[in-house]
Amino acid sequence: MSNILCMAVSKINSDSKLEYNQDLGADTTHLVYQAMSEIVVHSAETFIQEDFEIEVFQDNVDSYQEIFHRNFQNVHDVWKQDGPNNILFLDCDTLVTAPVEVFGKFKQFQMFNYTDPKRLSGDDRNNKYGLDFEHYFNAGCRYYPAEMNQSVWDLGWQYAKDWDYNIWGTEQLIFNAMMYSQNPDVNHWLTPDMNYQAMGVPCNDVDNSARIQMLNEWNGVNINDAKIMHLHGTRGAANTLLLQWELWRRITGEKFEFERFNVVQDQTGANKLSLK
Repeated sequence: MSNILCMAVSKINSDSKLEYNQDLGADTTHLVYQAMSEIVVHSAETFIQEDFEIEVFQDNVDSYQEIFHRNFQNVHDVWKQDGPNNILFLDCDTLVTAPVEVFGKFKQFQMFNYTDPKRLSGDDRNNKYGLDFEHYFNAGCRYYPAEMNQSVWDLGWQYAKDWDYNIWGTEQLIFNAMMYSQNPDVNHWLTPDMNYQAMGVPCNDVDNSARIQMLNEWNGVNINDAKIMHLHGTRGAANTLLLQWELWRRITGEKFEFERFNVVQDQTGANKLSLK
């Protein structure tokens, strides 16, 4: 049995339609997500207390949805290989921000905090599976224990084999169904410091006290107590990468060095990305 951190840095084909980050284009978006993964891995290696291996999935795909679909199979394969294994999956737009114990600490498949909005709504509520959740959790940070019951995987596969490509949140719907099949009580799962939602934070305005207060109230936990944060990269990948960099600088004092990007300041003193 191994402890494995899984991530995905897949490339959307240049001639495909981007659901998000259209301003960057597919090639630059891929570079930005690669850079995100670099700092996430560094943050995990710094703060996760247990030993673990790293597995990064790199597929060529036609859409974000195909990334999610392939991730379902990819994670299942890694979970089974020479295992079962303990797996922590982190999206590229997360950051481990404080010492945390993960592997072996949770005994069921789970996510940790609400998504935004907290109730399943919009087009995703009209999914072809008929799934609906009053307490809807975010899949940016999720944990698959080695002792995960096969029946939970089987439930997930019932939906994953008939993936709904017509809505955004298919993977999140499936993971909520899997999680709640083990226990329907939201309070059994809610651990917001393990996936603090920091949506809508401009990289050059992280000290906005009103925004921080709103986020603390929304999450039900103080940002200073967060162990893992989710920064919502689909709402602006370049901003998210700069936000990761700035948060890491403030937390550790380290100015992280990306492989393909420099962080520079413009004439106003605001941080910007520059390709090396």
